[in-house]
Amino acid sequence: MDREMQPGAQRRLTPEERAIRVKNLKRKRRFRLAIVATAFILLLCLIVSPIIVFAVFRVKTFKVEGASPYTSEQIISASGIQQGKSLIFADLDEAAASIEKTLPYTDNVKLTKKLPSGIIIRLEETSAGFAVEMSGGMYALTNSELKVLELSGEVPEGTAVITGAVPVKAEAGSVISFSAEEEDKTLSLIKQITRSVAENGMEDINLIDVSEKNNIYLIYQGRIVMQLGDSSDLASKLSLGQRVISQENTIDPAQFGTVNLTVAKKAYFNPSDFNDVSELVKYRENYVAEADGEAENDNSDSDEDDEKS
Repeated sequence: MDREMQPGAQRRLTPEERAIRVKNLKRKRRFRLAIVATAFILLLCLIVSPIIVFAVFRVKTFKVEGASPYTSEQIISASGIQQGKSLIFADLDEAAASIEKTLPYTDNVKLTKKLPSGIIIRLEETSAGFAVEMSGGMYALTNSELKVLELSGEVPEGTAVITGAVPVKAEAGSVISFSAEEEDKTLSLIKQITRSVAENGMEDINLIDVSEKNNIYLIYQGRIVMQLGDSSDLASKLSLGQRVISQENTIDPAQFGTVNLTVAKKAYFNPSDFNDVSELVKYRENYVAEADGEAENDNSDSDEDDEKS
């Protein structure tokens, strides 16, 4: 007969119970070892990862793709990213902005990383399609987004003069700016026009006059005035005006006149004598007469040289 257990005495475990306890102890021991090992690995990663990042992923090569008037060396230098710099922490957006600012004739610049050590620079070339009239006989040459490409005392051939809004700041590589009281509406208005001109592929625009916000007009080939009225529906007005001019050119490619586009979705062409169109006379006096005078001076100089020879 089994003896009765005394109070407080520990009961002997059966073989099955001892096996279960040993198994549980081993499981806890393995779990503790796993925690220690994981912590060690994480610590090791924290120590080693920066070393790998800084030692392995460093900028070594650049590749420049796209059309540009600048050399690859100029573009890479303008990015501000130097060889040996960490590729992981290189700010590509800042580099793209730096290129467009430093090298104004670049556009749509985009940089991508090519692991483990390369950077690809893709960009496009922009051109001066407009010349914003400034004080002192100077012009800010801009693209359709009014980004200033350079300042010049002359208007390049094929460039449309924008008059009637004198900028207060025109810095190469930055968007032109106007006085605070008219900044938003003037900049927005001119951008609408320049974008529409560019998107419609309108060529031979000589002048864009925004002096009067309710009487905006463009001059085409120095002989046809496109009267837009106010700034409403500018894109559709310009598109319609382009179609009217194209039709009139098939009739007489040398005629003068005005295209009235002040009424939405309607256009009226009025053929006129040059001297009867005040906008054309003003344009000729202010912009063409000076060029003609320079040409005459050049011719007279050449004649004098011929006489001397």
